[in-house]
Order: sequence, then C-alpha cells, then structure tokens
Amino acid sequence: MADETRAGRLFPYPENSWANKEFTWRFESAIEERAQSALNIGAHQCSRMNPWPCDTLDVDQEPDRTRDLLKEYWGVTNTVESRQTVGRLLDGMHSATYEVVFPLVSAAISKTEGHTSEAHRDYLALRAYSRQQSPDHWVGCYDALNQLRTTVKPFAGLTHPAWPEHIRAWDFARLPYVVRATRNAGYLDDDECWPILHANLEAARGYYPNWRQFAHGVIVGRMFWRALTDINTATEYGQTAADAVNALLVRPDSPWRRLPLHPTTI
Repeated sequence: MADETRAGRLFPYPENSWANKEFTWRFESAIEERAQSALNIGAHQCSRMNPWPCDTLDVDQEPDRTRDLLKEYWGVTNTVESRQTVGRLLDGMHSATYEVVFPLVSAAISKTEGHTSEAHRDYLALRAYSRQQSPDHWVGCYDALNQLRTTVKPFAGLTHPAWPEHIRAWDFARLPYVVRATRNAGYLDDDECWPILHANLEAARGYYPNWRQFAHGVIVGRMFWRALTDINTATEYGQTAADAVNALLVRPDSPWRRLPLHPTTI
C-alpha cells in the first residue's frame, strides 16, 4: 500500500482527471485471479483511456467500429495480422529499439569519452546497413530519445526521476487492448486470447516488481512513442498516460488496487 500512497502524491491530477471517474466492472463477484491479473496489464488503455469493463474480454463497441480502429491505428485487418501484432508486442515492439539507443544516448549525455551524437548516428547507420534495415529509422529513434532526455524535465507524471533502461511495460500494456479489440472484431477467439494474455502477464511479471514501476514504463514508453513522430507533444502524451495510471494507482475501485502485480504468498 505504501507504493500506491506514494504514487498518489507523485501523480497530482485536475478535477476532470480520470482519477475522478469510477471503473466499470461487469460481474458482481470476482473472476479467476489469473484471468483478472492478465486483464489488469492492459488496464490503463482498456479501462481508462477506453471505458471498457475491467473483468471481461468483452468490449462495449460495435465490431465494425473496432475493425475500423484496428485498421487505422494498428494496420490489423485479419487474424494473421492480429497474431503478428501480438507477437511484436511480446517481443518489444518499441522497447527493443529503445533498448538499443538508450545506452548510447545516456553515454552522450554524460559526456563519456569517445561518445558523441555524431559518432552514435554513424554507428547506427552502419548497424542498419549491415542488417539491411533503414538507417533513417534507427537514427530517428536515437534523435527522438536524445531530444526527450535533453529537453523534457521530469514532471509529476513520472514515478521516478531516472529514465528506465527499457520500456517493456509500454508494449505489455497495449497487448490486452489489441487482444480484446481483435476478439471483438472477430479475428481471435477466446481459446487463443487467454493463452496470449497469460503469456503477457508472466512476461510483465518478469520485468517489473510492482505496479508503480510498471506505470513508469508505460509513461516513458508513451512519450518515446510520440517523440518518434512529434517531439513537441511528447510531454503532453506522457502526462495523459500519467493521469491514466494515477487513477489505477490511487482509486479504491481500481483493478490495480484489488490485485498486486505479483501474487501474494501465505
């Protein structure tokens, strides 16, 4: 409980914040704990940024609308693409790139001898060419994180002033949204959804000790993701994520307050 109380102080929110809105629960009694925990990984997007119930795979949205959104924002139009997207999220869709550029940016910022932004860009371009990848992509990711680190100061939405070495939470947290949306669209069925969600839960537990640190990864991940296309609004997007996870950390009806990230042992 100490982490959640501390988080409440670190996440101040305005009157129109999501922290003032109740969470939606479908069932009067709790569902099986492992299933609920698996759904909780995606709670910031499924139960705050979208008003979906916390305790079911069901989505309160017309399937045609869901299919349109999946196509527009995820490029997903069928079962195969649904599985591919889920696989990329489990592998670290954005974190895998972040993890390559993070130590380089850190070394440049700390002015480690031999480490300059120019040298790093040359290295990333050479690395991309050797892998038959786009050098512009890798250099762009480096520049985005470098700009974030040098221009964005820690704000109330960050759970810790340090920048994390990875942003796996950002990928884990979006996977349940994709799973629930693709199920609603008719691309995945229950027998496929639950094993995916359980695998995602175990992966998240392997990287994070508690919800507060998981929240940190979600916030920084969303800022990095936004910085890749618009550095000027990255802080705004980070604050939106901070508002969402703050609600999960401080509201008594939050799924994160009902179950810790890791199961308790007696």
